[in-house]
Amino acid sequence: MLDYGVRIEDKVMFPSHVSPRDLDAVLITHAHLDHVGAAPLFFASSAPKTYATEATLNQAHILLKDMLKLSGYYLPFGEAEITNFIRKTERVKYGDIIRIKDAEIQFIDAGHIPGSAQIVVNADKTLVYTGDFNPIRTRLLNSFKDPGTGFDVVITESTYALEAHEPRNLLEDKIVGLARETIGQGGFMVVPAFAVSRSQEVACILYAHGIKDNVWLDGMARELLQLYLNDEEYVDGIDLLSKASRKLRLVRGKKDRERVLEEPGIAITPAGMLKGGPAMYYAQNVASDPTSSILLVSFQAPNTPGAKLLLDGKLPVNGDEVTVSSRVVQYKLSAHAGQKELREYVSRRGDKGVVVAIHGDPEATEAFARWITENTGYTGLNPSMGEWIKCY
Repeated sequence: MLDYGVRIEDKVMFPSHVSPRDLDAVLITHAHLDHVGAAPLFFASSAPKTYATEATLNQAHILLKDMLKLSGYYLPFGEAEITNFIRKTERVKYGDIIRIKDAEIQFIDAGHIPGSAQIVVNADKTLVYTGDFNPIRTRLLNSFKDPGTGFDVVITESTYALEAHEPRNLLEDKIVGLARETIGQGGFMVVPAFAVSRSQEVACILYAHGIKDNVWLDGMARELLQLYLNDEEYVDGIDLLSKASRKLRLVRGKKDRERVLEEPGIAITPAGMLKGGPAMYYAQNVASDPTSSILLVSFQAPNTPGAKLLLDGKLPVNGDEVTVSSRVVQYKLSAHAGQKELREYVSRRGDKGVVVAIHGDPEATEAFARWITENTGYTGLNPSMGEWIKCY
């Protein structure tokens, strides 16, 4: 089993049931809940052998506990299953060879978040599963490691198969420019950002460009920051992160939160799409201030408060919607490969076999599979749920 995640909308949506007895192993690429959120289900009784990096398990523990806190009544597992999953999963390092029956399995750096991995399987056929990967170096992580060539099967994410990413250096310049402009006119910049990796990257960007004063970090991002500082092996930009962390001001409670907005500054805080976390508190408090700004640094899923803010310029406040006077900007610091990088990745994996396009909107996976068939030696596939794939 390659990953076993959940989809979180109004409620937590689980994948199809798989009996642990039918599995030789479960291989987890990284800690995001859409890849690991259902894994504790296997640990209600006798679990299959499960493998992940140490960093993945440390982050997953935090995220799974948070999911339990928010949705526990509706989840088919509890704290005991989460604890068993974390405790019993075998830790692997990048490059280690795992042998399961007649297969050799290797985890290779994916560059997505700390500890994220691509998975290579060598058996009678060779396979590489990208998980989520990033070929672009960021302030926090180096890019992915090339897994090699000659694969019979490639299973690849397709998140941005239809979208090109703006160069990272230009995005950094825009973020820094907005921060300086906002603070210079006496305003406050709110940065709703994912707790995992993105919040810490934004802090590193600001520090690297000399913005070091009155930068606050709030919410779960604080716990992840401490985790990364203690886990140097999987954080390539640990020196920069350590320096930035010494200047960051950590929000430690409600009184701190109220004090943050008393002078010009920046708050980096979950949730990245304004769904929960302290981000909405800050956004609501600057909404009427034209000198302040709200900077969205990630994709905003449809119907989330962040998406509605971009589309309509409004925020929910005390049951009503208010028009936002502060400046609203989106500069997407993606941790996924863009269209160009996805195409390059597949083109370099081999010259025959199949590529399975997953993890994207239907239009993206369909278009990517078609491009693969038309432009490489591989046959591109966009399978339906439950469809079998033949690998010749």
